Amino acid sequence: MPTTSDAQTRPRIGALAGACYVLFFLASLVLPNVLGQNGGASLVTPYSTNADLARYLAIAGHGTVPVAAFCQAISALALLVFAGCAADYVHRIGHAASATLTRTSGTVAAAFLLLSASVQWILSLPNTGDAPSVYRAVLDLSFITGAAAQVTTTGILIGAIAAATRTAGRLPSWLNWLGLTAAALSVLSVLSLLFKDATPLLPLGRYLGMAWFLALAVLLPRRSASRAAIRAH
Repeated sequence: MPTTSDAQTRPRIGALAGACYVLFFLASLVLPNVLGQNGGASLVTPYSTNADLARYLAIAGHGTVPVAAFCQAISALALLVFAGCAADYVHRIGHAASATLTRTSGTVAAAFLLLSASVQWILSLPNTGDAPSVYRAVLDLSFITGAAAQVTTTGILIGAIAAATRTAGRLPSWLNWLGLTAAALSVLSVLSLLFKDATPLLPLGRYLGMAWFLALAVLLPRRSASRAAIRAH
């Protein structure tokens, strides 16, 4: 039987973990440019031409400290912690099936992001860029795990939580609808595996979902503290 202290502490830990997931992921995108590791070159994707890839490899530094990989690894671990805390919260508000889905999808999403970060570490090695074909193959693996696979499973995580809190009336309606919208876009982004034109769904789902994470990080501890105070009286 969870105590009042537990009921307040777990949402705070989950909220902090959710915020760390977002902040460390964003840091993985910003810090390499701030540190000059990309040399001002535009990032390449599996859709980049061979000429674009060759230009990137000629400009961007290799053998540098893998800052992006490290930040994304921390982001993945934070997402794993968030999934566990969120599953406990969803279970406490009476949605056991959604709690299982939350824990499972969150764990898988974190695993995909951690795998993508590990592959990015390989890309940072000095000899990886010597063979463009090898670099492209590794880049493709990093992209597929950190993009479609991770965004889709994170969308399922968000959708499970948002649906449960909407039914239970525990969070503001606008936040629940934000979560459901982000979840829908994230899940639809799996179509990018079939159609290049569906690729814009990846950043839409990812960053709308991150906005939901940050809003949840602010609101959930306050709501939990208020309910705990009411029960105490």
